[in-house]
Amino acid sequence: MTKEQFIDEIKSMSVLDLADIVKAIEEEFGVSAAPM
Repeated sequence: MTKEQFIDEIKSMSVLDLADIVKAIEEEFGVSAAPM
């Protein structure tokens, strides 16, 4: 998957889908997306 394909995928998602993805990434990598 190219960066462009990934961005197109994100564009087609709802806000709730994106929130779930961010949460899953935070849990997977033990990080927080909150600004410092």
